[in-house]
Amino acid sequence: MKARGLRIGIALAVATAAIGLSAASASAGLLSGLLPSCGATAHPFTDWGDGAGYCAFPNLGFESGASGWSLSGNASVVSSNEPWHVSGSGTHALQLGPGASAESAPLPVNLLDPYIRFFAHSEGASGSLQVRVLFHGLLGNLTGILNYGSLAPDGYSTWQPTQRFASLLALPLATSTAQVIVTNASSSGSWQVDDFYLDPCVSRIG
Repeated sequence: MKARGLRIGIALAVATAAIGLSAASASAGLLSGLLPSCGATAHPFTDWGDGAGYCAFPNLGFESGASGWSLSGNASVVSSNEPWHVSGSGTHALQLGPGASAESAPLPVNLLDPYIRFFAHSEGASGSLQVRVLFHGLLGNLTGILNYGSLAPDGYSTWQPTQRFASLLALPLATSTAQVIVTNASSSGSWQVDDFYLDPCVSRIG
């Protein structure tokens, strides 16, 4: 009787787990379908061991000048480009002088903890490049600001892909879009940036 009871208990546990997994998958699929999407994804960082799908920010590589970006301070589009051409043939990048910043156009986000990744190059910068993200709701209202991190100039003496900047918290409630802001915190020298992408993490749900 004890053996039979044990077998029944195991069978019930397996069935319950299967139902739970099925429900979680269905919920995730429903949630991903209801939340805004940034559209088709690319895989620009596979050469660096990152096979995640990313969405491109509008005018991600500055090939249309500063269109879609709000620039402040000594910021301008220059003749330069990250050397791997992950978003196609390009000849331009954004250069930020000391104290200058650039804010992208909004991009729809899907779910929890989006990753921001791009390419950067220190042109003799004496300080860091700071990265922040603004989150907005459906009506354009600000729902949150996250300080994602900073880049040290000694690691970017040549063009390099950045690490994945990820928030430690879920997206603020009712968030529908995200904007990235980069600021040169140096007192001298400049930073160049190119090819901005966002991973909405939709590939991580069922």
